[in-house]
Amino acid sequence: MSKKFQTIQNDQNSPQNYTSSTNGGQNDKQAMMLKMVSSYSIFLFVILVLFVHLYISDTQNARSQYQWQVKSTLMSNAELFETDLEIMEAYCRQLLQDNRVRKLARADEIDNQLFDLGNAVATTMATDVFPQALLPMDEFFCYFPKSDFVLGSGFFIQEARYYAWLKDYPAEEHETFVKALTSPSGYYRFMPMNIFRPFSSKNYYMYMINMNDLYYMDLDVIACFVLEEEKLSSLFECLDSDSPYRYLSVRTTHSDNILSLHTPESENFDSLIADDLLDEMEDYLQSQDMSMGIHTSADTGFTYYYSHPSYDATTNNAPPQILYATVFVAALVGGLIIIFMISERNIRPIIELDQQLQVTEQEKSDLQEEKSHLEEVMDSQRPIIFNSYVRQFLRGMIVSPEEATYAKDFLGLTEENLIYNGLYVVAYNSSNEYQSAPNEFITLEECNRIVRETLEQFLGTPLYYFSPSDRVYALLVVGRQGVGKDLILRTNEAVIKLHDYLLDTYGIWLFAGIGKNTDDILNVWESYQQAMEAVNYTSKNYIFFPYEFIKKDSSAFYYPAELSTKLIHFITTGNTSQVLELFNLLHQENIEERALPINMVQFLLSDIRNTLLKARFALPPNTPAEAIKNLDETFNQHESFKLCEDIALRLCELFTIKTDDTDLISTIEKYIHENYADPSIGLNKISDEFQISESYFSHLFKEKKGVNFSTYLENMRLSEASRLIRETDISLNELYLSVGYNNANTFRRAFKKVYGITPSAMRDGT
Repeated sequence: MSKKFQTIQNDQNSPQNYTSSTNGGQNDKQAMMLKMVSSYSIFLFVILVLFVHLYISDTQNARSQYQWQVKSTLMSNAELFETDLEIMEAYCRQLLQDNRVRKLARADEIDNQLFDLGNAVATTMATDVFPQALLPMDEFFCYFPKSDFVLGSGFFIQEARYYAWLKDYPAEEHETFVKALTSPSGYYRFMPMNIFRPFSSKNYYMYMINMNDLYYMDLDVIACFVLEEEKLSSLFECLDSDSPYRYLSVRTTHSDNILSLHTPESENFDSLIADDLLDEMEDYLQSQDMSMGIHTSADTGFTYYYSHPSYDATTNNAPPQILYATVFVAALVGGLIIIFMISERNIRPIIELDQQLQVTEQEKSDLQEEKSHLEEVMDSQRPIIFNSYVRQFLRGMIVSPEEATYAKDFLGLTEENLIYNGLYVVAYNSSNEYQSAPNEFITLEECNRIVRETLEQFLGTPLYYFSPSDRVYALLVVGRQGVGKDLILRTNEAVIKLHDYLLDTYGIWLFAGIGKNTDDILNVWESYQQAMEAVNYTSKNYIFFPYEFIKKDSSAFYYPAELSTKLIHFITTGNTSQVLELFNLLHQENIEERALPINMVQFLLSDIRNTLLKARFALPPNTPAEAIKNLDETFNQHESFKLCEDIALRLCELFTIKTDDTDLISTIEKYIHENYADPSIGLNKISDEFQISESYFSHLFKEKKGVNFSTYLENMRLSEASRLIRETDISLNELYLSVGYNNANTFRRAFKKVYGITPSAMRDGT
């Protein structure tokens, strides 16, 4: 036994030394505990400070984003509104190309020949669907001041007869109407027509254009467009809120008001704007949880004043400050408790280690074995730690150079003059159209394993990667300084090769985005963020997309409502070729030509996804449940053009699965016979009742019955009305209700159109 061990043993056997050692150990434990708690507390304090900073920053960004989104929507609405004004002028120019219209405009009096000429033009206008198809209008007519005649769709009569006989406007307002038609101050602005339609349930505006301004020769003719207020309001999404203070005013460069849409509570805003009391108006709106916006069109110079819900009114009802304070206090108290518990737990091994300094040689040997065991455990955990460091670098979680140096040593990145980049890869199984491999169905686990092994094969080992989610892979690409773009080019070549291999072998598509190079690994998170943005621009023709290729010179994406409607139509009719053509158009317009910024691409993909969801919920009732389940899982994958295109193609295939269409139409026809008296029956109700899309049902019904659904329903109702007139003594005031009409005038017009006489005349003749 060594002298040192004997000394230790003697010290342990001494009561005095034992007491001293015990007291000293207790003091050391308390001091060590205090140091550990202090260290953890500093760490907690830093986290809480960062939490406060992030909260304030996110709140400011969210507010700015909301204001930008509202104004961006209004700008889009304004473009649509100004396009409608251009269409009105274009239609007027089209009318002026007709020599008959010019002849009527120059005539001081209307003789029989000119009267017949006017009726011929009116008949032509009745068949012209151009303005009704493109404009939210209810009526269009032309007024000829020289002859005092009005020309419209299907009529050519004197202005007085048009006013009193055809429109049945109040006689006391006739002079006001004529003055409005002949006063230049009323041209090119939307004039309210409430005084001419006092008993109407809807409000209307009249927009007048002096066609003399559109022709090189003098022509005295006024074009009048009558538009419903509700249709005008639908052009502006800022008027869709539930607030009673909805308001929109469009003014020229001279502050002339050409259109004002408002609720009764906000009608005084026009005078505030006219008197330049915008601050007073904004203060009042803020007191009502609303905000005021102003936008000036670069094309027309029009200024749009509009109200919209304030940012605070759109957030949660609970005050954010109280919620934040609660979370902050809870985090502070919980953190202190956890710190104490962790410190208490971590201090125990240290105290035990201090006590084990007094062990024998055998115990030292046992400690050495335990150390070897711990090293084995560390080796088994090395892959997890490896991926963890890659994740922390790419997500910017490592901030100190010391920690970065340790992590680089662990990853083997010790060479000098290295450059780094972030690569973001998305993989998923292709549709059957592109499936070339026999193993058509691959499980999620198999897909992840195959892609991971293929990445190692083509990009080399070690593979610096982690998986943020299923079928998504984030990689740290490493190269030497001086290669610059060669690193991206080599990565491009490798990705294309491994994509071709995966597609040919397993039918797996691969899309990748890459950021910009950096020589500081602490900044590689920027490249990773850029790579995530770049992958959104990929498609089947561009499977690899560098961030540097993204152009940022556009602020609006191209996806009008017409294309959304067409996409649903093509899908529900199973028109695969047109679906592919439409997606090629979208990609060319938004990615190849506009080069949208990433936020607008995300908005675009979100809109396309919403369109596809509409088509998904319109699937026929006989669609296999397993196919719908697989489709719904696809909706949750990473959004990209290729994913949206594949979903659309899958939907096309599912819509081609049909039951016996004749039996379905027969069932619907029986339902119509039993419920034709229900005023609410229509395409929407049929679609909801039989779980069939409106467009598909309309197409199928016309194909099987040879007539449109609306015509079929109207003929059935009028046929039953004719039978009731001949065989019963039902009151004519009750007749239209009993066959499913809500309005007596609408019923009489439809009845006369079919039978040539009114219901009362038919009863008198029976």
